[in-house]
Amino acid sequence: MSTSGLMRFLQLRWIGQHRLRAYSVILFLGSLVSIPWAWHEAMGPIGSDFLAFWSAGRLVVEGAAASAYDTQAAFAVQAALGRNHVFAFVNPPPFLFLAAPLGLLSYKWAWLAWVVATFGFWFAMAREWDRTFAWPIAAYPGALVAAWHAQTGLLTGGFMAGAASLLRKRPFTAGLCVGALVIKPHLAVLFPIAFAAGRQWRAFAGAAVSAVGLVLLAWIAFGTDTMLAYPQSWAISRELMDKASTVFLLRQTTVYAAVRVATSADVATAAQGFATVLAAVVTWRAWSRPGPAEGKLALLFAAAPLATPYLFSYDLPFLVIPTIWLARQARTLRDRPWERPLVLFFYVSPMFARALALPLGANIMPWLQVWMLWVVWRRLEASAAQPDTAG
Repeated sequence: MSTSGLMRFLQLRWIGQHRLRAYSVILFLGSLVSIPWAWHEAMGPIGSDFLAFWSAGRLVVEGAAASAYDTQAAFAVQAALGRNHVFAFVNPPPFLFLAAPLGLLSYKWAWLAWVVATFGFWFAMAREWDRTFAWPIAAYPGALVAAWHAQTGLLTGGFMAGAASLLRKRPFTAGLCVGALVIKPHLAVLFPIAFAAGRQWRAFAGAAVSAVGLVLLAWIAFGTDTMLAYPQSWAISRELMDKASTVFLLRQTTVYAAVRVATSADVATAAQGFATVLAAVVTWRAWSRPGPAEGKLALLFAAAPLATPYLFSYDLPFLVIPTIWLARQARTLRDRPWERPLVLFFYVSPMFARALALPLGANIMPWLQVWMLWVVWRRLEASAAQPDTAG
């Protein structure tokens, strides 16, 4: 192979739309093989985080919603499956609307139903971001990691992708999607900043209506005892972080966790504070200036993991939004021959960062997010001459 041929190969210029679709189909079908393995692991003696959702659902069905936050009550439900330790439920009360149907099913069928339903929801929302990349979205490695864990990443990623896809034409509805993140509010930290900076007041209003409305509905449906029981779960979350093992921290994808593994909690807190402020400032600057709405949304989503100290590898399906936006840009950036390999690198990063975390003793995902944020910022700067179409 000639030097020019080798460079063309490495720069992935030979991958057109048809090959991209074909490779994505192969990756998607290959990924399906791993789901039975994940299901088998979840059914084993160790179990999985999903036990927290399922046991909470069982308690809601039994008319004891407030007991969902009682670790002894949760343990009693989970022990019936042969588990010898408890997975605590710590999500806000509106999540119980989603947990309740799971309690009507056996654990094994609830796990499968949850994975299929949340993946379908995430894919439907993310596909609307760019239908020409439907198969690469379906095969996104970050979504596969979330499916393995049967956690909330596909659900919250679906709400976030829905907000991104709907913002231009239906901003209030987009805000409703953001407000639904009340079930995991630390993912929504940057949205009010972006909406305020971009004067997206209808989206801002939709988020407020949705968040407040879901809390009030949960109060009405599950009672005051449940609302008062929820704050008790904060002590569990605090203890998890205070006494976190190295393995627990390595599974997180935050600046706080990465720095704490290498240094101390105090240094990690300071580093996370800096990262949060940086993410907020970058988001404000991008959204307060002219530029394409899609690029601003890509930047918002790229910055989101840097704004919170508590985030896991299964929370990252929403990163498909900035990744696909960069892929769209790569189609037209003839003066950047290495753009396609860079996009591919970002595409697979949630998977390989997770795989390397324990062997390396370091989770590199936060630093890859800094890189992605920088790349998105530069591409957004380059396209700032385009009209702002947000709203």
